[in-house]
Amino acid sequence: MGSKMTKKTKWTLGIIIFLCFAAYIYRTSVFRISKNFVEVDPGKFYRSAQLDPDELDEAVKKYGIKTVISLRGAPQNSYWVPDEIRVLKENKVEFLPLSWTSDYFPEDEEFRKYIRALQTAERPILVHCKTGADRTGEATAIYTMEFMGVPKARAIEEQLSFRNYHVQALHPAKRALVEAYQGMDWALNIYRRCDPQNIQWAEPGHCQ
Repeated sequence: MGSKMTKKTKWTLGIIIFLCFAAYIYRTSVFRISKNFVEVDPGKFYRSAQLDPDELDEAVKKYGIKTVISLRGAPQNSYWVPDEIRVLKENKVEFLPLSWTSDYFPEDEEFRKYIRALQTAERPILVHCKTGADRTGEATAIYTMEFMGVPKARAIEEQLSFRNYHVQALHPAKRALVEAYQGMDWALNIYRRCDPQNIQWAEPGHCQ
């Protein structure tokens, strides 16, 4: 009996280690289900997952992209960054890296940088994160409300949906931000991630 329990414990431990390893690979890789490329506002705004260099070059040329906003940040030790920067420089495309996360509201200034980019960046704009599902859906919903006149409920339904691989139960902060959004003036002058109504969506310890 003891031997069977030992084997079962080892098997369970092995499964746990495998799942942890798989989760690590997913979070640190460019893995995605698809390019998840969508023409949101023709000639003005597009969304996607992280594209490889050839895919990015093709999209830039095909759609005349002038600005790329990455919601993944641009840490120089991340292997996808040099190729992305190279392709965009070769095509004379502006690159704006923003550090958003899938599980929390954006840091105050990172959020404002995005809003200011929507106001001033040269079109067409391509916004992406890793899979193009959560952070990209959140950012795109805000764009469609501000520049396409889409009502908030519809923006959420269209941009934060499973057809773009967003799963609300796994990343509830993304919908919560769009629901809290009250316009560009609010975003630029009032929004604070550590305000009492938002603090539940901040990283643990960030607002102490």
